[in-house]
Amino acid sequence: MDKRIALIFGATGTLGEAITNNLIEKNIQLILVAKNTDRLEKVYDKIIDKALLRPKVIPLDLKHGRSIDKLGGIIFEKYKKLDILINCSSFYPKLTPISHFLPKEFKKIIDTNISANWQLIRAFDPLLRLSKNGRSYFFVCKQKIYQEPYFSSYKFSSDSIESIVKSWEKEIKKTNIKVFTYDPGPIRSKLRKSAFPGENEKNITTSKIAAKKFIKFLENSYES
Repeated sequence: MDKRIALIFGATGTLGEAITNNLIEKNIQLILVAKNTDRLEKVYDKIIDKALLRPKVIPLDLKHGRSIDKLGGIIFEKYKKLDILINCSSFYPKLTPISHFLPKEFKKIIDTNISANWQLIRAFDPLLRLSKNGRSYFFVCKQKIYQEPYFSSYKFSSDSIESIVKSWEKEIKKTNIKVFTYDPGPIRSKLRKSAFPGENEKNITTSKIAAKKFIKFLENSYES
């Protein structure tokens, strides 16, 4: 298979790093994006010795739409296409009544979980069209528990992403792009611990297992 170009947002997160570890030994040029430069460098140092292709690391805040647009231009100039887009970046505050959200928290939810996904579609749709088999994956929360009180940030984020991606999917039926939403389920992470303090971690899936399941989903998406 020709070398694929994969762009991973949230690459320093618990799941993003685990996904990166699963892809690094394949014939895929990884472009790893996250907000924190130091954490990106740590991920890079962990994987470089086993990398089939040297990964690229890009510090970028998803809330900065112009930076996303600029990244699209850079990828086009260097690679002329994008084969895989993965966004597993998200922000969720602690569980709380919706009336208790601080304005800055609510804005961050909108900017990170909703607006950024639209911005990614806007910026990378043209590059995915240049791939023989463009694939895009957006992470969501679909489980029933998120319908309960105090989960408003999870539910409206997930519902919004689903709505945006489904519309995009209908609009690109005649292209070579296929897009998916994916729910990895609960994963042991700092985010999970913050949202569910006191939860028994033994009952929660590890990022390693969750990443392997996602990679299987990704591989199967090329057969559908």
